[in-house]
Amino acid sequence: MDFHLNDVQKEFKQTARKFFKEKCGLEELRAFENNPHHYSEKLYNELVELGFVGLIVPEQYGGFGGDFLDLAIVMEEAGWALFQGPFLSTIVSGVMPVLTHGTEQQKEGLLPAIASGEQKVSYAIAEPQAHHKLEHLTLEAVPNGSHYVLNGTKLFVPFAQSVEKLLVVARTNQSAVGSVEGLTVFLVDTATTGIEVKAIPTISADGLCEVQFNHVEVSAAHIIGNVDEGYCVANDMLNFATALKSIEMTGVLSRAVDITADYVKERQQFNVPIGSFQSVQHRMSDMLTIVEGGRLAAFHAFSRLIEGKDANTEVAIAKAWLSQEGQKVVTGAHQLHGGMGIDYDYPLQFCFRRFKGQQLEFGSSEVHLRNLGEWLAVKPEQPTKVSTM
Repeated sequence: MDFHLNDVQKEFKQTARKFFKEKCGLEELRAFENNPHHYSEKLYNELVELGFVGLIVPEQYGGFGGDFLDLAIVMEEAGWALFQGPFLSTIVSGVMPVLTHGTEQQKEGLLPAIASGEQKVSYAIAEPQAHHKLEHLTLEAVPNGSHYVLNGTKLFVPFAQSVEKLLVVARTNQSAVGSVEGLTVFLVDTATTGIEVKAIPTISADGLCEVQFNHVEVSAAHIIGNVDEGYCVANDMLNFATALKSIEMTGVLSRAVDITADYVKERQQFNVPIGSFQSVQHRMSDMLTIVEGGRLAAFHAFSRLIEGKDANTEVAIAKAWLSQEGQKVVTGAHQLHGGMGIDYDYPLQFCFRRFKGQQLEFGSSEVHLRNLGEWLAVKPEQPTKVSTM
């Protein structure tokens, strides 16, 4: 499998790197974190103008009809620049579910609005009692004529205060709690009466929110896929999101390695750069090996998904490796820097805090390793339905 970029993709990568590097300096990163919504609306609109948001939206719906590998390139560069905003969430919970499971009417209604920046989307899946298993979701959706009434709470919803739509996985069959049956996916307007959003403070200042649904009415026309068959929609979305998040993580970890490499070349001890010490070189090589291994695993998982192949195992391996071994990268970077690494006027602390949020998003290493263990222990003829979020 060849992941080498062609000349056009190399130029595209350089363009993306230059853009994010210019727009996400230390001053801008601090401003994003101090913003109540934890991102810059102006910068998001610039992503729209560049075509990054509508990159994989087909041309017939106002997008660029670009290559999925181009999207992966942009996501890795966004990670390297420590960018934050509802970019990934809009792609994975707006573009992809509607493209793969939506009706023509839903595609015509949402995709052009996403490509133009008018609509941003986020996912509302995790619940207080169901962080990592779709089968334990209980937020209820009860039919009422041509509508459904939603009641319940969702946790860790990214940028819920800023987006116009939420992709909500709800339980339309309460007797099926504990199984993946009876789930339905709704596309809900955040301006709908009965929706309450509360910010959740986090170490990475990543815009996570708690969203309460109090008798929220949603038209049946806003169901993605079929009633009671939403597991497939949600699982596809989570696999795609986890693979793309893993690619973003390689960008963050690469930035930590780059920052540290620059530092050990300049930092002097005993009148020589500390990068000349063998122990430092060994630590740096270990860090780079982890990042490159994670990059290969993430791109391999993503490539299988976009080829329409089963990628449950590959996605779990990529996220588990980066979440578990990536800790050694950010820890090693801080140890090689000493006290300077935690200075808020230095970029390394942003890498550490971004990574801590990414470690948990779409499942920690423990979650994915447990899933891999369950799959390995099940006989081949038995279907496996294990999910992460």
